[in-house]
Amino acid sequence: MYVSLIILFNSLPFPPTDRRLDGDLFPKPTIFFPSVEEVKLHGAGTHLCLLQNFFPDAIKIQWKEKNVNTILESYQGNIIKTNDTYMKFSWLTLTKKAMDKEHVCIVKHENNKGGRDQQILFSPNTFFSKGNTLPFQSIINENKYKSSLMLLPLMILQFANTSAYYTYLLLLLKSMIYFSIIAFCVFWRTGIFSDGKIF
Repeated sequence: MYVSLIILFNSLPFPPTDRRLDGDLFPKPTIFFPSVEEVKLHGAGTHLCLLQNFFPDAIKIQWKEKNVNTILESYQGNIIKTNDTYMKFSWLTLTKKAMDKEHVCIVKHENNKGGRDQQILFSPNTFFSKGNTLPFQSIINENKYKSSLMLLPLMILQFANTSAYYTYLLLLLKSMIYFSIIAFCVFWRTGIFSDGKIF
């Protein structure tokens, strides 16, 4: 009986809680800004902070205005496991007026460098002064080459989605034409269109 319990415990799907991984396991941020079009259309914009490749999964994310201690209401996604590490995202939606101020995303995690909270700055001067109109463009690397490389996957994704849309639309149209032809032939053979005369 003891052997079967040991085998059962060893086959459980969750890993041991005291597991340790090697390497830099602090949260690595990628920041995304709202597009100028989003701000113009909705009068508000969303700052998004994606934190990746951290371990363990215990993490706390808060947002505040720079040099102000009041914590702002923000939203957070679920923690997602990716291989042996975790990822999580958080976002803050601001009015157009509030976007003129600097905001900070504060990340509390046990593996932060130096044991201090990570403070990720979202500055309107850095983003909007460049006349940026790309939706959700990260400004961690600000040179134009990196920006164009970031845009390429979005263009490929948009092309794939548009191609799939028109392919399905064409298939739907083709199916409707075939259905009409088959329905006409079936009804014609049964005599509905021939006044009871079957040919």
